[in-house]
Formats: sequence, structure tokens, C-alpha cells
Amino acid sequence: MSAFAFLQAYAPIFYEDKTYWVISGGRASGKSTNIAAYFLMKLMGKEYFRGVVARYTSKALTNSIYRDILDLIGQWRLTGYLEIKGDEIRNKLNDNLILTHAMKLAEGTITAKGKGLARVTHLLVDEATELPSEEEYLKLVDSFRQKGTERRIFVLFNPTSKNHWLFKRFYLPDGQPNPKWLSTHGYLHTTYLDNKDNLDPTKVAEWEALREEDEDYFAHHILGQWRDIGEGQVFKGWHFDFQPDPEAEVVYGMDWGFASDPTVLLKVRKKSKSLWVEELLYQTGLTNEDVFDRMVKLGIPRDAVIYADSAEPKAIETIRRLGYRNIRPTAKGPDSIRAGIDRVRTFQVFVSPDSTNLIQEYYNYAYRSGTDKPIDDWNHAMDSLRYAVLMLKAEGKKYGVYSGRQTPSAEFN
Repeated sequence: MSAFAFLQAYAPIFYEDKTYWVISGGRASGKSTNIAAYFLMKLMGKEYFRGVVARYTSKALTNSIYRDILDLIGQWRLTGYLEIKGDEIRNKLNDNLILTHAMKLAEGTITAKGKGLARVTHLLVDEATELPSEEEYLKLVDSFRQKGTERRIFVLFNPTSKNHWLFKRFYLPDGQPNPKWLSTHGYLHTTYLDNKDNLDPTKVAEWEALREEDEDYFAHHILGQWRDIGEGQVFKGWHFDFQPDPEAEVVYGMDWGFASDPTVLLKVRKKSKSLWVEELLYQTGLTNEDVFDRMVKLGIPRDAVIYADSAEPKAIETIRRLGYRNIRPTAKGPDSIRAGIDRVRTFQVFVSPDSTNLIQEYYNYAYRSGTDKPIDDWNHAMDSLRYAVLMLKAEGKKYGVYSGRQTPSAEFN
């Protein structure tokens, strides 16, 4: 049997108690070989194991990580202990199994509940970027509910565009793991640098030459970094390490909704040229009285300065009469959308990772092709942010307490 050592980067899969492992990598990063070896190790172990290698199409299975498993079987001289029949590998000593599963059948239908998924302990979704939607991923994962055994799901892929559902589900816009999943999900990302001892030095030198020759190619294909969505995205470069300055001033932005559109309330903190933005409310079906109740439960001070969409003066007046005397309509004009966007861009923006709807809008708020006008979609939180930020004075004055019903033209620094 040839010697094999797992890369140090994969040590967490042996000792961290995570159900899901989101594993990405660049070229020659070793992820396929290491996870293939992990499956083969489990196959040969004493504990019950039924592992499934899944890909979107049956044709793709022939070039999948399953091929790496077969290669390792030969290298480790395990053939005599195993029965290999097509898409099934069985341990003759204890009936442990590795099987393959294609989500898309030859006739074009989708399946996530084939008999191969019965009593599965480990599921490997190979080349997960092939799955066309998050819905197909969830169908597959939801069919995997074995109880009483170790349960692991591995999602393997080479990163593509930040517009892909994988990125939107598992990562923040800056590429960091989404903290909402960290209690159950482990994240690993490896590059050729993690696997350098197993690679031809000449090839490594060729790749490293690309760092200067084609920086974008090197970043995406060699290092496995996500590509930006595209030039149409309105805002870029926001940050998601949310540590507001305790001395920052505070204002709120509100956009009204009801049936199909949500009512949105954002808390915006400002210090110098930095903004810290936090989503407090994003919900449909709320009356004005419901909104007031939510604001009270959220602990928003009664003297808070709140800028709301001026298209709903009755709603603004209702909230004011109920107790929030500093709610006021935002200034609007024929060019207020562009002006608001330009104003936001003058700040370094930090967003709370819990602001899931705001983050989704950040991804999708885009210009109409060939114009400088945003598409009227994915903009409820963005409008709320504009309402607040557009009223910020460039320098020199802080916001004051509202004492009448006319909207002041200048607010906080």
C-alpha cells in the first residue's frame, strides 16, 4: 500500500462536530483526493457506513470524485477486500457501501430520492456548482435523514460567480462564511499552496508566473476566488465586519410596504466617513399600528430621527401621533435616486451579517443595461438607506430634535 497523508487543512473534518462541510478550492488544491480518501477510510472502517457520491448528471459521474476513489483503491491495494459493481463499491467484510447518485436522469427528470439514498450516513455533492438552483440542493439534502449514525454532508466545488446560489447561500458578499450557518457548517478552502509538496515544481512555477501576467485569471482559476457579479451592480466594496463606533451618531431610514412589498426599517450609524447599517425590520402585511408596535419592541427611542418615504404622508403622521415625533419625510426630487446612490458611495459601508434581506438586495440591486438608472427591483432596503443617507449633511452639523412638521433641510454630520 502506498503512503498517504491527509493535508493539514482537512484535519477539522476528523475532530469538529459539524454536519455540513462546505469545501471549495482552486486548481490542484487537493480537495477531491482528500475527500475521496476520507470516504475510502470510512468504507474500510468497522462502523456502519453508507456513502453516496452525487452529481447533477449521470454522465458527469464518470469524471467525478468517484474516479479518485477507484484510483485510491488500486494504490492502497484494497481490491481484494472489495466488490466493485458499476456504481457500487461494497466492503466484503461488513457490507459498508459507497454508491453514486445522479440527480438528473437521462430523460431529463430530476430525482432526489432514489433507493441509493436509503440509510445513507455520508453524502458528497461533487461539483456542486452544476446544480442549477438552491431548490435542487435542498431536495437532495432533505432526502438524507438517517438517524442513529454519524451524519455528514460534504459540498465540493470550484468557486464561480458571486451570482451563484452557492455563494449567496453560504457566504457574505465579501466572501467570508455566513455566520448564520457556523453552528452546523464547517468551511474549508484550499489552494495549490496547501498541496505544494504533491505537485510538479515546474507546473507550480507556471501558475505563479500568472500572478503578474494575468492577475484575474490567477485569482479565480488558480486560487479559487469568487468572481464579482458584474459591472451592473450598483454598490460594491461593502464590508461585513460589523463593529460600530460607540460614539457614532444614529439615524433611521424607512420604506413603506404592505401586501407584496415589505416595510423596511434600517438603523444607520455614522462616524466621519463610515456608516454602519443594520436591518431592523423587513416584513410584509404590517399596518401602521403594527409598525409602531414593532418599533417599540425593538427599543427604538421615541426621540429617534427617522427618515421615511415621503410618498406615504398619512403613514408618517400616524407614527408621529403614536409617539415617534421625529419621524419625517425624506426629501425627494427628480434626481434624488442618483443623488442618494452617489451620497452612499462617499462612505465606507459596514453591514451587520444578520441583515439578510439587505445583503440580498446588495447582491441584486443593479443598473438597467446601458443606463445609469437602477432597475426598480431589489430596492426596498436600498431605498431606506438612501432616505437616511441623503439627508446627511456633508460636514459641520449634527442632527437636531424635530420641533415642527416641516422637514429640516440639513441633518447630522
